[in-house]
Amino acid sequence: MNDGGWAVQLPRPQRSSAVLVGTATQVTPSGLHPIPQAAADVRALADALTGPAGHLDPDAVRLRVDPQTATDVLDLFPPAGGGRPDLCLFYYAGHGLLAEGDRLCLALPGSVDEPGRVARTSLPVQDVFAAMSQSAARHKVAVLDCCFAARAFDAPAAADVHLLTATTRTKKARYGEGAEFTGFTGALLELLRDGIPDGPEHLDLGTLHRRLAVTLPTSADRCPVPAQRAVGLSHDLALTRNPAHGTGRTREGLAARARFALRTRRLALQGAVVKPERMEQAVRLFAGIVADGVREFSPTDREVLTYRHAHGSVLGEAGDPPGAAALLDAVVADWESVAAPDDERLTAARASRAHWYHEGAVPPTGQVEPTGSEPSIRPGQSRGAGAPVSPGEPRRPSGR
Repeated sequence: MNDGGWAVQLPRPQRSSAVLVGTATQVTPSGLHPIPQAAADVRALADALTGPAGHLDPDAVRLRVDPQTATDVLDLFPPAGGGRPDLCLFYYAGHGLLAEGDRLCLALPGSVDEPGRVARTSLPVQDVFAAMSQSAARHKVAVLDCCFAARAFDAPAAADVHLLTATTRTKKARYGEGAEFTGFTGALLELLRDGIPDGPEHLDLGTLHRRLAVTLPTSADRCPVPAQRAVGLSHDLALTRNPAHGTGRTREGLAARARFALRTRRLALQGAVVKPERMEQAVRLFAGIVADGVREFSPTDREVLTYRHAHGSVLGEAGDPPGAAALLDAVVADWESVAAPDDERLTAARASRAHWYHEGAVPPTGQVEPTGSEPSIRPGQSRGAGAPVSPGEPRRPSGR
């Protein structure tokens, strides 16, 4: 079952196919800059989909880096016939260009980004969807890692295609200069590799999108929020197993869950106005972490105390200072029973409690401020009185 309680859809390897395309280099007359990460994207994604956790047969996955013509791509799709396939998947990494009428086109090595020349020198995404429409597959899925990728939603032939895109209609995709992968695909690959400790047995498309919608905009690269459009029950389709399934109550699993909860909190606080639905989600995530930590270990376990502290802080940021103070009262009392009086994490919890009791720092609705620095959620580390964790520093982003 997936997160929503629905039965997951598993494609049969012998009845599924994928076309993975990346445009990494640019040649005359193109004036576009190269994206070498696109080549690595294609190969790594193929490995993920066909490896031990993947649901696709290596023989049914066709790769092409730097196709010279649109026909080079379209000819990769298997011919119609031979029964009804389960899955027809298309993936692209490279430049996204806009032709007349803001029609999305996928760049080829010789594409020219000039009015009147884009469609003639690149691959219109409408042509990709037209080729996919020849398949009788129960599920047709396109994953687009390029600028303006959600313009694909407007293509008439995309009506029966599940779309997962790196960006909205107006945003540019990101890649880190010198990074191994592009921003969106790198995050997707990391998710497929590491899995979700408290997630379903199989990583369905809906779960992937929900996670990426948090991790991408909260990365140091600040990648755009991805977009998704499902067709029927296509969001229940899984491409791989979840390698972290069943580890949600281990110490490592709890720490990973807490890092994600903090990223949800950070997303809620991005911009001038708090996003209340994201903050409420962060509260629920921390509540679940605390409940599982207490069940598996104890209320006075040092790591569990850190999660309880985080839960109280986030509850206050969500607009419930009295509830936060009550939770932190209990946290401080339990911490005092097991720690030295000058323990730095006990001191941080006391400061948080004082904040919600005495400062009452809850501005008018929709204007919640952070409560200080972000201590690490990793066991054995602490840096302040607020809620936990920040990721490492990625490379400076570039658009495409």
